[in-house]
Amino acid sequence: MDKILFIIGQIFGIIAIILGFVSYQMKTQKQLLICQTAVSLVFCIHYLLIGATTGMAMNVVNVIRNFFYYRRNQKGDKSLLFPIIFTSILAVIGILTWNGWYSIFVFLGLIINSMCMAFSDPQNVRKSILVTSPMVLIYDAFTLSVGGFVYEAVAIISSVIGIIRTNRNSKNK
Repeated sequence: MDKILFIIGQIFGIIAIILGFVSYQMKTQKQLLICQTAVSLVFCIHYLLIGATTGMAMNVVNVIRNFFYYRRNQKGDKSLLFPIIFTSILAVIGILTWNGWYSIFVFLGLIINSMCMAFSDPQNVRKSILVTSPMVLIYDAFTLSVGGFVYEAVAIISSVIGIIRTNRNSKNK
C-alpha cells in the first residue's frame, strides 16, 4: 500500500509541475497568487503521500499565506505585517515537522519565498525563484520527490523565460 501511495503522490507532483509552469507565465500578482495556491494545494497532497511531512506542512502554510497576500494586494496594503507573520509561522512549522538535516533546505527556501511573495511586482517574484527553487530542489532530491524536483527545475527555467519575456515586452513598448 505504501508503494501505491508513493506512486499516486508522484502523479500529484506531475500535476503540480504543469500548474507551476503556467503560474510563472502570469502577468499580474493576482494571477500568480491564484496559480501558486493551486500548486501549493497539489504539493500538500504530493508530499503527504510520499511521507515528506516538512514539505507538506509548509505548503499548507503557503496556501493560507497566498490567500492573505491576495486579500492584502486587493486592499493595496504594502505593510510587512503578513510577510513577518507567515515567515514566523513557517519557521515554527519547519521546526515542528523536522525530517532531518535536509529539511533546512525546504525550510529556508519557503521562508525566503514567503518574504518574496510579498513583492507586488511579479518580475521580482520570478527573480526570487532563482534563489529559492534550488534550495527546495535539494530537499526534493533527499525525499525522493520526483515531481518536486522536476517542478523546481521547471520553475527555474520558467522564471528565466518569464523574466526574459517581460523584459523584451517592456523594451518593445
